[in-house]
Amino acid sequence: GTSTFMEALAANGTTNIQTSVTGVTASKRRFIDERRDQPFDKRLRFSVRQTESAYRYRDIVVRKQDGFTHVLLSTKSSENNSLNPEVMKEVQSALSTAAADDSKLVLFSAVGSIFCCGLDFIYFIRRLTDDRKKESTKMAEAIRNFVNTFIQFKKPIIVAVNGPAIGLGASILPLCDVVWANEKAWFQTPYTTFGQSPDGCSSLTFPRIMGLAS
Repeated sequence: GTSTFMEALAANGTTNIQTSVTGVTASKRRFIDERRDQPFDKRLRFSVRQTESAYRYRDIVVRKQDGFTHVLLSTKSSENNSLNPEVMKEVQSALSTAAADDSKLVLFSAVGSIFCCGLDFIYFIRRLTDDRKKESTKMAEAIRNFVNTFIQFKKPIIVAVNGPAIGLGASILPLCDVVWANEKAWFQTPYTTFGQSPDGCSSLTFPRIMGLAS
């Protein structure tokens, strides 16, 4: 299945591999403003889903290939492949299935020009109703379970980053086995900008990979 695997990578624009992670100084808000001129191509998502024989998921596309499982973020319940509990549960379900079947590895990528914009803050803020403590606990548990799924997954996870990876979308990458990025990919973790603590174990994995100073 090697040729099929490479074809899947090429389809996500990862034939030109960069081996270094580029630092980005622009804030997430600036990125949100700039991306308005580059709307998400819904025709591409429709085209991808048309090739599927089953529509078991709403926010992801799962392709069973020869020897591996291809999971693509293609969110409908959030914008720009952001992560909310619904999206995270579907990714967890797909990984759970791949862990039990004959897949030798998982290829994780995204539909469109954006890989993942991290947590869907609008989704979470809307659910901070009267009982903020209860809702916050539920949010933290959803994120913890999502991250633990990547940590505990025993088969290799290969990630094809085809565009911006922000926040949790970037911090989960060190929890995978191989990360390939094309020339349009960039990485940002605006935790201090938004008063958010580092997620996805990044306070441990980033210093180990990039060095303590970085």
